[in-house]
Amino acid sequence: MDGESGIETTRRVARLFGCYGLRAAATLLLLQPVLAAADFIVPANSVVSLNGATLDLGCTDLIVAGILQVGNGKVLNARNVSVQPGGAFNGGSGVIEVGGNWSGNGGFVAGSGTVRFRDLCAIASATISGNSSFANARFVSSISKNYVFAVGSTQTITGVLEITGTAPQPIQFRSSIPGQVAFINLTGSGTQQIAHVGVTDVWATGQWLAAGQKNEGGGGNANRWFGPAQNGAVSVPVPALSTLMLGVLAALLALAAGPSLRRRASSSIVDTIAQHRRRSRGTRS
Repeated sequence: MDGESGIETTRRVARLFGCYGLRAAATLLLLQPVLAAADFIVPANSVVSLNGATLDLGCTDLIVAGILQVGNGKVLNARNVSVQPGGAFNGGSGVIEVGGNWSGNGGFVAGSGTVRFRDLCAIASATISGNSSFANARFVSSISKNYVFAVGSTQTITGVLEITGTAPQPIQFRSSIPGQVAFINLTGSGTQQIAHVGVTDVWATGQWLAAGQKNEGGGGNANRWFGPAQNGAVSVPVPALSTLMLGVLAALLALAAGPSLRRRASSSIVDTIAQHRRRSRGTRS
């Protein structure tokens, strides 16, 4: 490329996209050798539209300082995604696939799309920072991957929240500073698919998460995870009382109320026992 560095080429291409947009998927396919060689950067004051194309980053970074519109396209094999202050990442109805860090310091507009956090690019630990709102967020790992959420940050999910590890290798959610918390908010309209997760210092602020499950490998401080039984509350069955016992209990309470009610209470006990005997005879006949 006449000695031009890969990153400078990518910047030049991104500026071109900012002026003209992606006219067709074929245009993007021609650029795959360039995109695989260096980070893909959308500069400030630029607009990039995928127009249904697939942008395969080949485990390089996506940096959005301008506007990136996914539409119904796909962003695959991103190593790290950084939406910088002043940048806007519009997810549309598409798919965004990330192996490493997610930095939502700019504007992420979820649309109805899906962000998939996966075991990609040989990354065993990923950091989620900034406050982002996702339509659908899917965290799936078979390597006990650590997802580290910045302290004080909130990730909001309005559609599907999937968190899936494996029994021998549960996925791990933790905050960036031990003892301090980050937050996940699955709104009331959302649904969850959760299995084999460990949680440390990450609180749920919307729906209870993973109700009835166990904290697998996590260090705790997991408010509103794993159901009330996992958070100190104990469910105690209340025994049902028979009609006879209810009558006797009511009479005893009346006796305890004072002398003026004792005659009434005594009569009530006799009447209750008599009624119970009559019912018993009727049942036997």
